[in-house]
Amino acid sequence: MWQAVIIAEEVGIDPIVFTRQINQESGFNPYVVSWAGAIGIAQIVPRWHPEVDPYDPRASLYYAANLMSSHLEHFGGDYAKALAAYNAGRGYVDDLVRWHGDNWRAFLWDETSRYLNTILG
Repeated sequence: MWQAVIIAEEVGIDPIVFTRQINQESGFNPYVVSWAGAIGIAQIVPRWHPEVDPYDPRASLYYAANLMSSHLEHFGGDYAKALAAYNAGRGYVDDLVRWHGDNWRAFLWDETSRYLNTILG
């Protein structure tokens, strides 16, 4: 868990949110594989992110932190949107915001809504 905090601080994202995110993703288990084929501590789907080894916890944490940083920049620092993008895809969140404006969260998939509620409260 401490590695997630250090990496989050290095990348410039909130270490508390990032730690909660990784806990939700994998419970910090680097060997977990989801029903959707997401692998490792940061639950990376190799088909979407072939440039990272999902079995390498350090590489996965750096990749996830940088991806979150990118999402945060894209969404103006909005952690809810960035987390939703990590879970469901940036294009999906962009579409929800475009179609529903400030009410975008009401139209999230149930899994993504639970994901946000678990991490952000």
